[in-house]
Amino acid sequence: MNGLSLAIETLQPHIAAVGLLGARLVPVAFLCPLLGGQHTPTHVKLGLVLALASVLHFEAGLGAHHGALTLVWVGWALKEAVLGTTLGLIAALPFDAARIGGRFIDLFRGSSAEAALPLAGSTEAASGDALHSLMLAIAATGVIMPLVLGALFRSYQWVPLGSFAHSDQVALEVARLVGGAFATGLAIGAPFAALSLVVDTLLGLGSRASAGMNLQDTAAPLKILGGGGLFWLALGVLAQRLQGLALETPDAMQRLLEQ
Repeated sequence: MNGLSLAIETLQPHIAAVGLLGARLVPVAFLCPLLGGQHTPTHVKLGLVLALASVLHFEAGLGAHHGALTLVWVGWALKEAVLGTTLGLIAALPFDAARIGGRFIDLFRGSSAEAALPLAGSTEAASGDALHSLMLAIAATGVIMPLVLGALFRSYQWVPLGSFAHSDQVALEVARLVGGAFATGLAIGAPFAALSLVVDTLLGLGSRASAGMNLQDTAAPLKILGGGGLFWLALGVLAQRLQGLALETPDAMQRLLEQ
């Protein structure tokens, strides 16, 4: 029993430190697809967080002087969870912008995964799912993922453990970033909205010019085919726009934490 008590007493500071470090990373893993997101099993995300927190503690020496599991530690952990939720929201914004833009595209085209593939069992917009997967592939295979992880690791330097406090400036910065992500999604869907309006206008003028012809039945196929062709031609531009938004994520995190 003496040996067990000594082992528990020895490990308790390390457990407290790893838990405190992980409290900031857990919300990021649940919100940002780069660390798991919504579709990754929970035990995989928690295992990744444990691994990252252990590396930060044992290799970088973070959290070595934050005591044991006490009520003060609980307060610090809650602060870290709030900060992690904020960072996870920011890190996930480029992927949310891709999904929003794809949903706007399918809204204007009048098509969705449910309509095109009724047996797929999904109500997700096909373009939204495609853009989200493309954005994730670009981020995971390029420089975006190392930059985001580097910003998460440096966040412990910008804001030490247990010292984060929300302010009006932080809330305004988060609102500005969320608004920018929505604006990006709208900008992605804008050309397809214009195409839809052009098709409706031309068919309306054609119907008025030839009263005996019912051209409105051709509107939906023209929107779907024309929107699909435009989506294929503009895919590179859309990916570049989303990549630019993702590359701004580390700077956004730094600005937020230095408020």
